[in-house]
Amino acid sequence: MRRVRAAAQRVLRRVPVAAWRRLFPKTAVGICYHMVSDVSLPHLRHYPVLGTAAFEADLLYLKRRFGFLTYAQLAGRRDGTRPVRDNAVMLTFDDGFAECASVAAPMLRRHGADCVFFVITDLLDNAVLFRESEASLCIDAVLRHSVAEVEAIMRDLGLQARLPPPPDRAPSGAMYPPLELAGLHRTASPTLLPLLHWLLTIDVSETATLRRLGARLGIDPQHYLQQAQPYLTTQQIRRLREDGFTIGAHGRSHRWLGSLSRADAEQEIVESCRIVRDLTGQASVPFAFPYFGGTLDRAWLAQLRRQHDVIGLFFDTDGLREDEPFVVQRVFGERFGPDRTLDAALRRAWARRPAWGGRGRAETAARAPA
Repeated sequence: MRRVRAAAQRVLRRVPVAAWRRLFPKTAVGICYHMVSDVSLPHLRHYPVLGTAAFEADLLYLKRRFGFLTYAQLAGRRDGTRPVRDNAVMLTFDDGFAECASVAAPMLRRHGADCVFFVITDLLDNAVLFRESEASLCIDAVLRHSVAEVEAIMRDLGLQARLPPPPDRAPSGAMYPPLELAGLHRTASPTLLPLLHWLLTIDVSETATLRRLGARLGIDPQHYLQQAQPYLTTQQIRRLREDGFTIGAHGRSHRWLGSLSRADAEQEIVESCRIVRDLTGQASVPFAFPYFGGTLDRAWLAQLRRQHDVIGLFFDTDGLREDEPFVVQRVFGERFGPDRTLDAALRRAWARRPAWGGRGRAETAARAPA
């Protein structure tokens, strides 16, 4: 049965996007990016980054085939009783890297495309180094040191004994294992793979250990922040808003909300939206779930929006799955695996059963922790 399903998926992924658009049209086709840059940035070197030529090709493709929506137009569609389903595109960027202003925004303006830039509010003005950025710096440092030196540091920190071997398969919902996605599974020493996998999947609970490891590897977070200025400043955000773009919230600390209590998850959502509102003057602020929001109870999310008018639409990352009207699903614009075009990513997203109708997992998703 598994082989039959896999074969069916391969066939469905070859169906042209034009056919999918007619069969299962969308009120919006959400596309999620993180970074556009032609420079190898140490704080993002081991995560997917799109070059400017590839992003330019995406914009041309989307403009020809779909057309672009503004966030205001999208909000109006999602609040209506009979929404328009013309497959127009809503572009978004998550995490709030500085290149959103210096690289992506000028390209978007040139093509007349709107965008929502979702920012992690604790990172504004480069106040702190994001743990995933620090993990990337640690990976670079690990690869510069000898295996013996790294193993000695791991023993001193108690890491060598407690890190399990990395899994052979990608976690549920992901397409590739993190080591394979980062290109480290064939180049790094096998004895370092558990550490590299831990760094690529670092959890907020491990932040203190990450900081100790970074210190032993010679990483100075404050110096890096001052030199690289990796995240958007409040001045850049105000300029993006003046240029007509929408600024969204992506949590205060970029934690997976499904792992938090409802009180803590609410604080992450509401407080980050309020910070963005106070900074930009927007009446309401869209919110993108860090990582994935499929386990969050939609009835609870709807109640939050009724209680706090600062919260706009929610944005998630489950492809083209049909969801509640106030949740916009998105396809990743970064290139994963052998599919090197956005057209292939959209075909893959439309080929999934949840994209064909109904609410899919939104109706049966696990409740958020009480």
